[in-house]
Amino acid sequence: MLVKGVVLDLDGVILDSYRGGLRKIALLCASEEIPYGRQERQKLTEIWGLPGIELLGQGLGIGREMAEALNQKWIRMDYVDPPDLVPGARSALAWMRRNGLRTCLLTSRWRVSVDSVLRQLDIAHSLDGTCTREDVTHHKPDPRSLRPPLELLEDKFGIKKDECIFVGDTPSDIEAGHNAGLRTLVVQTGPYLLKHSDKEFGGKKIELADVLGSLDDLPFWLENQPEVQLIELYR
Repeated sequence: MLVKGVVLDLDGVILDSYRGGLRKIALLCASEEIPYGRQERQKLTEIWGLPGIELLGQGLGIGREMAEALNQKWIRMDYVDPPDLVPGARSALAWMRRNGLRTCLLTSRWRVSVDSVLRQLDIAHSLDGTCTREDVTHHKPDPRSLRPPLELLEDKFGIKKDECIFVGDTPSDIEAGHNAGLRTLVVQTGPYLLKHSDKEFGGKKIELADVLGSLDDLPFWLENQPEVQLIELYR
């Protein structure tokens, strides 16, 4: 396929925030005397990708008020100690930009949080757009969650939906992408595991060729697409 635009999830795809996030949640639970064990970790893994308040409320079985307070503490922890980049993410983003591929983030984080993390990690210049919680009224796996980044890519660069791919890290990402009619890739730096490969998301299974180890593998996937026009190969 001809790929001109790439929609990227932030957490778990660009930011190595999945395992680090679980560790921070465990610390917060310990400080607030909230039960956190194998069962809670498994539940959080299953629903990972929900907005923070919903994730904490459902994953830990706590009320809305406590989830909001815990989420605010989690956000403050990320300000002080932001998640690391997934290894190779910086190089992959820079390579896509040099090859003229346009990228747009899709995240359930608030813009102030996203801007802070991107600034601290110095990668904002490698992205062409960011759609945050303020821009998105629907959340994955709802396919309507992908409308804002697709509209941004079309409005700014004239890139059509059938010229875009979506890269996520959770089963809900795959479901949203498939239901939106997008070629969807999934990286394994989030909660997605190969054991999910025999399941259907959005009415179909994901192709094994579209399961990547990390974002660092995306340039090689793009190099194997016959219609993608590249200036340089990935190193």
